[in-house]
Amino acid sequence: MSPVIRAVVCDVDGTITDRQKIIQTLGIEVLRQAQANGAVVMLASGNVLPVVYGLSSFIGLRGPMVAENGGVVSYDEHVHTLFSNKVPLEAFEHLRKVMPEVRRLYTDQWRLTEVCLVRDADLEKVREALRGWPLEVVATGFAIHLMERGHSKMAGVRKACELIGLNISQVAAFGDADNDEEMLRECGHGVAVANGSDKAKAAADLVTQGSHAEGVQEGLRRLGLI
Repeated sequence: MSPVIRAVVCDVDGTITDRQKIIQTLGIEVLRQAQANGAVVMLASGNVLPVVYGLSSFIGLRGPMVAENGGVVSYDEHVHTLFSNKVPLEAFEHLRKVMPEVRRLYTDQWRLTEVCLVRDADLEKVREALRGWPLEVVATGFAIHLMERGHSKMAGVRKACELIGLNISQVAAFGDADNDEEMLRECGHGVAVANGSDKAKAAADLVTQGSHAEGVQEGLRRLGLI
């Protein structure tokens, strides 16, 4: 028997936004509708908490917020920091010596648990330069994330579920990128939108025909949440 889905965790960039990171109003509408129908709705993003908090608040969502790829979880005006940026910062200083062209994202001035590089950095060169470091080097379509081992969106989702008293099996996850892979695979039901990466699609229970917010709408309908 399939688990009863009581919560939704949704990625932001590429899932309810277009490729230019512009949020699609359809994504806002369907997440609000799922919440109005009784689901707990959470955002899970690689972005920093101030951005995720603002977006979640203005959409009107009441569930926990997972930021920094699961490094930070906020709920009920409490912030939980799950990982440290000590090693990522040391790795970045090393990178600057061998790849002086690398740059951090503008939003890194608010980042607490990881280091994010501008996506135009040479990913393979970054990985080679950091070979042997105790790090996760994860690329999305929008940034390259340097994180402690074990740091993932799924770790943040587990913490969020602990805070609201739900089992992972009761959560439907929506995403599009490699950093959503574990979340899509381990939650009760994983939905990858049509524009998703190969890894995201392979991890999901459902790959939608629609892209971005249309895919989220399609997945929520298939699950009976809207």
